[in-house]
Amino acid sequence: MSIRPWWRCAAVSSVAIALALAAACSGPRSGASVTGDVSGCAAVLPLARHVVHDAGTLTRIRHISKADADALSRKLGATPPAPRRPHTGPPRPLHSGTPSWPKACLVVYHGDYPPGTIVGASPPAVAGHYALIVLRVRHPSVDRILVTDTLPAGL
Repeated sequence: MSIRPWWRCAAVSSVAIALALAAACSGPRSGASVTGDVSGCAAVLPLARHVVHDAGTLTRIRHISKADADALSRKLGATPPAPRRPHTGPPRPLHSGTPSWPKACLVVYHGDYPPGTIVGASPPAVAGHYALIVLRVRHPSVDRILVTDTLPAGL
């Protein structure tokens, strides 16, 4: 009767654990990918909550294009923000297929937002029950904040 060396048992156990984890993680749409459209926006949720001062209920999250964000601004009576100032350093090479508008998310909160409650809202004198916040994802920052009493159709 021989006793197996401890390292052989450890190696067999670690291989078994690795195979079990690989099988569990390789299933279709496992983990956070189930909410694939929203998961890219998860990084900006704390910033959105800070913008509304933890007031209201999160109701919608989705990716938004520049054209859709500009159309939404016009629909709510606000002027879309001017393009950001161009980079003043040495020119960067252009990558084909890279959009100039970074990934952005629209986060909608429902609550009571009197005029002046949300700093940076456009137009500033509007009160409403919805705060629509467009946030850039890669380096989380606020692109625009819109306050309205009713959500536009198609949102």
